[in-house]
Amino acid sequence: MSNVYIKICGIKDFEIANHAIHAGAKYLGFIFYENSHRNISIDKCRDILANIDDKDKPVAVVVNPSFKQLDELAKLGFNNIQLHGNENIEFTRKVSENYSFNVIKAFGISSLNDLNKINDYSNFIDSILLDSGSTVGLLGGTGKTFNWDIISEISLKKNFFLSGGLNIDNIERAILMKKTNYFDVSSGVENSEGIKDKRLITEFINKAKSVL
Repeated sequence: MSNVYIKICGIKDFEIANHAIHAGAKYLGFIFYENSHRNISIDKCRDILANIDDKDKPVAVVVNPSFKQLDELAKLGFNNIQLHGNENIEFTRKVSENYSFNVIKAFGISSLNDLNKINDYSNFIDSILLDSGSTVGLLGGTGKTFNWDIISEISLKKNFFLSGGLNIDNIERAILMKKTNYFDVSSGVENSEGIKDKRLITEFINKAKSVL
């Protein structure tokens, strides 16, 4: 596949951010959620962002955020926001109307019924992220995939990221489903919980880019 777009999520330091960029990552996810071991502070993120030239790469990942938090992230310079909690349509609409973010909305998928509400959000989001149903709101990274057969016949109105348990062993299968070109990985490129591994990042991206 000629165009495969990889998001490395859970970035916590510039060395890893810089490596992911040079390895070919399209997006970098920064998690702002205190209950996550991938959480990053505003101050530390500010230092990293100051050294990233492409301002469309960073994605702020939030869970049921307050508007105060969104204001802070907008001031930090984020162009992309990922709503990874239980944000309803009304809240998502307000985010879309009051900020200039590109909005990614995450949905947990456990069964076909979980797909029914997604298109209702389409007027207020720019893209979708499909994750394991047990991890949305917990920020994923558990290494759990959902049953990909669920999405084999879907037709969504927006591009979607496939997430949840992706790694070097299953990324080829994910791409060959030909349902999306966008893939989000976190724990699959870590050597321990919350700690990204440069070699795994490179291997994952190279494997994804090599799939025909």
